[in-house]
Formats: sequence, structure tokens, C-alpha cells
Amino acid sequence: MAAYDAAAQEAPPPEPEIVGLDEIIVTATKRAERLQDVSESISAFDASDISMRGLQQIDDVAKYIPGLSLAQREPGGTTIVFRGVASSGIQFGAVSSSALYLDEQPITQSGRSPDPRFIDIERIEALRGPQGTLYGASSQSGTLRVITAKPDPAGFDAWAELQTTFVQDGDVGYDVSAMVNLPLAEDRISLRLVGFAAEDAGFIDNVLRDSRGGTYDNADQVEENVNSIETKGARAALRFDVSENLDVTVGLLYQDVVADGHSDLGRGQGDLNQVRFEDEGLDDEWYQAALTVNARLPFADLVVGGSYFDRKFAYQADASGYEFTFNQASIYYGTLQYDFGGDPRGYATNQDNTRITTLEARLQSNDDAESRWSWLGGIFYSREAGHTSFDSFVRGYTDTPAFEYFDNLQYNQLGNRLAPTETWFLGRYETELEQRALFGEIGFDVTENFTITAGGRWFEYDRTFNLHQEAPVGFTGEIPGVGPTMTDAETDSTEDGTVGKLNLTYRIDDDRMVYFTWSEGFRNGGANPIRPNSILPPDFSSDTLTNWELGAKTEWLDNRLRLNVAAYLMSWDDFAVQIEDPQPGVFQLGYVNLPTAEIPGVEAELTLAVNDSWQIDATLGYNDAHISEATTLTLTDENGVDYVREVEDGARLPLTPEWSGALGIEWRSRGALFEAQPFARLDYAYVGEVVTNLEGFESVVGQAGANIQAAYDTADIRFGLESERWGASLFVENIADERAVTFRSNRWAQPRLSIIRPRTYGLQFRYDF
Repeated sequence: MAAYDAAAQEAPPPEPEIVGLDEIIVTATKRAERLQDVSESISAFDASDISMRGLQQIDDVAKYIPGLSLAQREPGGTTIVFRGVASSGIQFGAVSSSALYLDEQPITQSGRSPDPRFIDIERIEALRGPQGTLYGASSQSGTLRVITAKPDPAGFDAWAELQTTFVQDGDVGYDVSAMVNLPLAEDRISLRLVGFAAEDAGFIDNVLRDSRGGTYDNADQVEENVNSIETKGARAALRFDVSENLDVTVGLLYQDVVADGHSDLGRGQGDLNQVRFEDEGLDDEWYQAALTVNARLPFADLVVGGSYFDRKFAYQADASGYEFTFNQASIYYGTLQYDFGGDPRGYATNQDNTRITTLEARLQSNDDAESRWSWLGGIFYSREAGHTSFDSFVRGYTDTPAFEYFDNLQYNQLGNRLAPTETWFLGRYETELEQRALFGEIGFDVTENFTITAGGRWFEYDRTFNLHQEAPVGFTGEIPGVGPTMTDAETDSTEDGTVGKLNLTYRIDDDRMVYFTWSEGFRNGGANPIRPNSILPPDFSSDTLTNWELGAKTEWLDNRLRLNVAAYLMSWDDFAVQIEDPQPGVFQLGYVNLPTAEIPGVEAELTLAVNDSWQIDATLGYNDAHISEATTLTLTDENGVDYVREVEDGARLPLTPEWSGALGIEWRSRGALFEAQPFARLDYAYVGEVVTNLEGFESVVGQAGANIQAAYDTADIRFGLESERWGASLFVENIADERAVTFRSNRWAQPRLSIIRPRTYGLQFRYDF
């Protein structure tokens, strides 16, 4: 036995096994295909990636996708940008240039897209470049798809997960979630139930300061860790396999996000500090109901789906600084309508209700058809209806010179007095966007290795925007020389058109392909509901995006090395940007069209399986989105006075860094510890310098010049154990405790800075039943 032990100790350890990379199946082309077989620029994360990287919401995944960037003011206040196609960080009333899909339904809202929590998610797909042929709604520059896990009739499955986190200089948070998959009838009916509740710990303090006018302070609002966020939700899906060739899935998803305060800092207030004089908070509650029917016909596959999305979004924000700015402008211009007594204190409330109905039916050739032809055709209908109520309040408004001014005008002109109020501005906005479309693609295998695919989409939009504003509430008279302050505007616009796509794919062999794509994207225009004395144009035209792209998808070293590269040049013509009416004291926003922007760029993704223990993945993005034609915009008032805005050739488009990249290193032990496999993963991300808004143009009242957000980098690490039945991990996010600014908002006249979460420590445990 001693001789045997000695021989065993001297034996060399086994060589690491060389294994290939895992495959990801995507449905980006409305068919289930290997990611490497799709001749488009796509990033995808499956359930394993989501778990290993600790992805919980959209901002977690964005840093790993080249060509994707975000502007995020608060939970549920997200703008998704693909390949630099953005004109402003905040937009009101326009259609987004990129789409967010939850399963088969677009749930995009311009400047305020919801943020589904990644619980029991099957896959996340990022489709870069125009997707107008197959996706239409808001998919001008790209589409981000969040695909939920579906019921599985194969057998019982369940898991539960618990996570706790501690934010440095902040509070403690938690995340609890569970799933159960129940086969109710063998191979016929299955039910999947999901529930989750979480609290993202606060880390920003509201600190004591005097008001801008120095007449009061915020002692009654001082509090630590004001920006905690509670999220709860549930999902239920029922699948009925009617026959071998027909299945029906019904799903319902609910999510509610409640924030105690707003997660942004005040400039110059100190580390992790803000100064607010009024209560702030947010509630983002929504649900989605969906029905999908899949039928396999003798000659084709039929998919019919319908979804209904209902969202209620409300917030309250401190508007004291915003109203102080109006007050100062009133003093500067010698007017009284915004004289709030020198040092106002107030707040604003906003309530949105959005309802989206979507129907789509498509017929496509069978995947196993032996024909050299493949085809797909479908119809699409959507209707989005929204109602917004915005109110701005000044404490003690009835006792201010502004109210006295309006009260006297009302009495002199109409013989009645204004009722006492604290509401100095009221806005009611009704929107409706209806879309009908026909779409299709056809592909032909010219040879065994060469395929041509052509597609097109015809669409028709009907857009209605009704606006009602009062300032102040109840004032129905007119200001001499200016006009009414009550505005009622109703605008309707209809537009139709087509977008096209052409793809040429050459497969060098089973592991490598090159492709060329020409594609178009479209964003509809509309009318500007404006005050009678505004000099902004009454309407703005649609804008188009044209993309020329050359790419390669390759695998090497027996499927251990995967390298995908795409180079593109895009032209964004007649693009719409929101600006403020340049006349003093008018305070009106509206859209204008600028001639053209040019966007060249490169995207690269690499994954290397060194052996069965080590894997490396990396991404790199380059984007040079800029104005390609110097522009002078001249607006003329009724007295012939010209107001000029200029944009220089080469001015950068906002929100997208010129350079971005990520690097991940993953290790899995070949041995066991506590009958589980140890693992570790390190992720590093770099985001380059960003321009916050197009110079001279910004979608806020009180526009500022272009600002620069500095480049930053961040790193996360996670290590733990994973067995067939359970998993546990420790993680640290933002290891270096960076204070990186991700968005600068001028919405409230004073800069508010959104930052990445400080260093966060966490412990996670999962059990599979």
C-alpha cells in the first residue's frame, strides 16, 4: 500500500480537457437558429450567462454589448440607444429610435422605457442596426429583446433564490425569487409560476442646505440613504399542447417598482449627496397579458400572437430650483407672470397611464424544408394610447406677485377672480399612435454556400397628440402683447411608407461566414402642439436611417475560439430633435428637423475556451456618431426678429461613447468542494467619454450647452460553488468604488447626475428542487 501511495503521488495530474464553446439559440429572425448562423450583428445572453454575470436589469447588461448605451434618469426612466442614433437624452412626445421588446411585444416608451427585472429569463437578445423589416415599431436603429422562460411539459422543475447585498456607505438590500414548473397533464398542459421581491439599498443622502435665495432650508427633508428601491412582481404562464402540431401559451406578467427618492446627485454637494427641499418618489406599476398560438401546417409554420400592456407611472420631484430659475428669468425680462416672490419652494407631480395593444400573425416556411427557398410573411397591428397629467406647485403661490398679476388681469378682462391655488402650471397630454404593417422576407440559396435574402415592410401610422395647459389654474384671460396662457392644441398626422433590407451571405465553411447587409429604419414625424405665440414649426417630418454593414462570424480551433466582427456606416437623414422656443418668456418645446448625421463604427466580440477550466470573452465597440453637415436653423417671430441656432459639421451626437469595451475571465475547477464545482468570474467594462446633448439643442426648458461625461471603467468579481441541486456565490460589484456619471439631466434647471452604484458586496444562494 505504501508503494502504491508513493506511485500515486508521483503521477502527474491529468491534462486539462479541451472543450468547445456552448451554443446559443436565438429567435431574432423569427426562427430558432444558432447565433453563429444568423448573418446579423447580434449579442445574446442565455440563462447561464445571466446567472454567472449577476445580470438583474437593463443597465447591468448594456455594458457588455458593443453599440448599446443608456440614458437613465430614474427607475423606469430609461432611454435605449443603439449605435449612437440619439438626438437628446430626454425626449417628450416623439417616437424612440430603438425598441424594447418583452417576448413578442414592443413596450418601448420614448425616454421612459420600463425596466423588466431579469428573473427566470430564458434569453436576452440585442439586435444592432435597423430592424424595421421584421420588428417595425421603434426599431429604427436596433431592438433589445427580453425573452421569458416558458412552461415546459417535460416534467416538474422548481428553484428558489435568496440574495443579500450591502452597499458601501449605504444600506442593506435583499432579493428573493422562486419558480415552479408544473406538468398538469402529461405532455399536454404545463404551468409556470414565478414570484420575486427585492429592495435595492439606498446610498444617497439628502443633506442640509439653504435655498438658492437663502430664505429657508431643507431641515425637514434631511435623511440618509433616500434612494432605496423596492421591486415586486409575479409571472404565470400556461401552455396547452393541443396536438403534436399545435400549442397555445397564455401568460400574465406583473411588476411594481417603488422608489423612496430619486437616485441622482447634486453637483458640488459632496460625495453621494443631494439637496432636495420637497418629498420625492416614484411608482412604476405595469402588467402584460399575452396569448401565442403556434401551428405547424403541412406547408408552413403559423404563429399568431396578441399582447396587452398597461402601465401606470407616477413621480413627485422637488422643483424649488426649477421655479427659482423661472423667477430669475421673470426678473431679468421684467415680466410678472413667473415672479414667485424671489425664493420659491415647490414640487411637481407627473402621472402617466399607457396602454399598448399588439397583434401579429406570420406564416413562414418550415425549418426542415429541403427547398432552396425560404420565406416569411406577416401582418402587424399596434395601438398605443397614453394620458399624462403634469402639475407644478409653488408653496404659498396665492400670496405671490405672479398670482396677484394674473388675478388682476382676470378681473379686469372678465370680471371674476381666480380661486386660491398652489398650482402655477398644469398640463394634460393625450397621445395615440396606431400602426398597421405588412412585412416579409424571402431567401434563396444561390449555391450551397451563397444565400441572398431580401425583405420589406409597408407601414401606416396614425398619430394624435392633444395638449391642454393652464398657467395658472383657472386663468382664462390674455396677457397684453403676449396672448393667452391657456393652450388647447389638437394635432393629427398620418404617414405611410416602406423600408427594405438586402442581405448577402457567403459561408466559407461550416465554421465561418461573411455577410453584407443594406437595411433601412424609419421613425415617424408628427405635429407640434404649441402655444399660439410660439415660433416653432407646426409639424416635423419623419426621419430615416440607412445602414451599410459588412460582417464576419467565425469559429476556430475546433470551436474553442469564436470571433465576430461587424463594420457599419449609417446615414441618419432629416432627423428630428426637440428644442426650446428661443423667444424670451415663451417656454415652449417642439421638434425641428436637422439635415443629416453620419455614423461609422465597428463592433467585435471574442470568446475563447482555453480548456475546460478557463474561458475568456471580450467585446470592443467604436462609434463616431456626428453631424455631417453644418446647419443653421433660423426661426422668425411676428416682428421679423430672427433667432438663430447653429450646429457645426462634426458635432457629436449625444449618449454614445466613441470607444467602449469589456473583458471577462471565467474559471471553473475540475475538482470538487463540498460535492460542488468551484467557480470564479471577473468582469471589466470600459465606457468612453460621452456628450450629454447635441450642442445648442436639448429637450428641456432652460437649455444648456453641450456637456461632457468623463470616461470610466468598472470591475466586478464573483466566486462560489455550483452543484446539481444548489449554488452559492459571493460577489463584489464596482470593486474600485468608482463614482462614474452615467447621465446628466438638466430637466429641473440644475444638473442632476446619475451614477453607478458604489462598491456593493453580496451573497447569493440558490436551491433547485
